[in-house]
Amino acid sequence: MFKRLILTNIKSFAQAYIPLSNFTLVLGTNASGKSNLRDAFRFLHGLSRGYKLADVLGGKYEGGDQVWQGIRGGPYEFITQGEAGGFVVASLEPHVWYTIAVRHLSDKPPLIFSEILNVGVDDLYEAEETEGQRLLKTRIKAGGDFRKGQVESLPSDEAVLTQIADYYRGRTDEGIQAVKAGVLTATTHFTNMQFLDLSPNALREPSYPGQNQLGDRGENLSTVLQYLIEEKEHKETIIEWLRELTPMDVADLKFQRDSRGRVSLALVEHNKRITSVESASDGTLRFLAYLALAFSTETPTTCFIEEIDNGIHPSRLKLLVELIETQTKRRNLQIIATSHSPALLNLLSEESLNNALLVYRTEDSPHSNVKPLHELPNFKEIVERRRPGALMESGWFENTVEALEFDKAQPA
Repeated sequence: MFKRLILTNIKSFAQAYIPLSNFTLVLGTNASGKSNLRDAFRFLHGLSRGYKLADVLGGKYEGGDQVWQGIRGGPYEFITQGEAGGFVVASLEPHVWYTIAVRHLSDKPPLIFSEILNVGVDDLYEAEETEGQRLLKTRIKAGGDFRKGQVESLPSDEAVLTQIADYYRGRTDEGIQAVKAGVLTATTHFTNMQFLDLSPNALREPSYPGQNQLGDRGENLSTVLQYLIEEKEHKETIIEWLRELTPMDVADLKFQRDSRGRVSLALVEHNKRITSVESASDGTLRFLAYLALAFSTETPTTCFIEEIDNGIHPSRLKLLVELIETQTKRRNLQIIATSHSPALLNLLSEESLNNALLVYRTEDSPHSNVKPLHELPNFKEIVERRRPGALMESGWFENTVEALEFDKAQPA
């Protein structure tokens, strides 16, 4: 699980310290930088796939098909405009720190000029660009000191993180084993991520048996649910959630196969009325997707969800919050979600409200900043008198941080 992210000269963030919890709600006006935060997570996810830096940022193609969509804006806009390089630092459980620094000259491919993996108080490896060459010198740590004379040169267009395991395949000495263990921890965190942007059309599409992981747009919803309700406990729980969500008296979920063997979903009420997935509302389908995400063992550890309340009726948002808050703790699942909904903000538990983040830009600055809501002046006392959603609607969050930034800029 991610504990925090630190961004320096990445997209619109000149310097941002971003604490993260099991459930982190990210608030902010349009163009404040919320999607840039998503791009930073996707950057780490792309690196963990073993892609070259140019492919992570620009897009990856195999056999003519795009297997990875690059970061918005590509290499030229990933680093803050006008800056020579940018840093991404990720803090992971348990006690793992990963730092990577990249730069991009206008007429050359992007490259990595620094990379460090740290577990506890030990630097497992450091990699720095060799002057005048597109190489990295990697010093592998063994015991308490860097091993003398062990300097390895690896290409700087790909993360050392995904090269070391193969480079030291078969090595069993203590230092190398410690490095491999740390690398596995980091790559597992970065690989086990998902970026949901649900599409009603994708949610309605039939899928083949065995496709048991929900796609980023909601693909495979039918077969994920079919797989889940094979367990009686899951079936009863999911149906109970659906009864709460909709005015329908849902008694069962029905799965039908078409001539190609694909599975479609239908909702069955106690009076035997059947509502096919094609006729179900967009909101019902989105909630079904969140149920699949919350209960499936195939769900990645960390999920980033854009506009999590989109398509969910305000009167049902309480169920969504309850689902997320209970399941993220029960399954040690991490959800980072953006929202513009004051109603959703009002429904957060005290813990989730304290963990919520505001992404903002002040009027006279092009840079994004991040501040936990609980760090706003007198926040606890104020939300005891006014609902946080009302503060959001009134613009109090943005006005407060604007005033804070103004005070900070004044001479002492």
